[in-house]
Amino acid sequence: MSEIARHTQVTASADQAFAYLSDISNHSEWAEQKLEVTRVDSGPVTVGSKWETVGHLFGKQPATVTIKELVPNQEITYESDGPVGFFRHSFHMEPSQGESMMLTKTVDFVDVRSLPLKLLGPVVRSYLAPRGLEGDLKRIKAKLEGA
Repeated sequence: MSEIARHTQVTASADQAFAYLSDISNHSEWAEQKLEVTRVDSGPVTVGSKWETVGHLFGKQPATVTIKELVPNQEITYESDGPVGFFRHSFHMEPSQGESMMLTKTVDFVDVRSLPLKLLGPVVRSYLAPRGLEGDLKRIKAKLEGA
């Protein structure tokens, strides 16, 4: 599978979005399924910051999430590594007019380890992952816009 991306216009500043999205602890607020998130280290979020997560889709799905790239108010890249697979996620923030910006979320299925996910690859790529990204962006937009 390859990278899948979706985007939405958000009425929020890039610095507001960057602060919210770079703290993976906030992920449980906008994830579609129940997600437990625990910060492994402390201090400011920097490249190398880590979290342990447990998703609850088809049973418990543990993973380690690591920040790989932070470009203030522009780009956040993090990787999730667990028994299901190794995935790279990113957010790109592009300012628009006023306090508005285009927010793009991508996911790259780098190494799928789960047999069911491998078998469902075409369905995941063409339907489930794009739908999931759109749902994530909708919930993130609501959080950032204070709805």
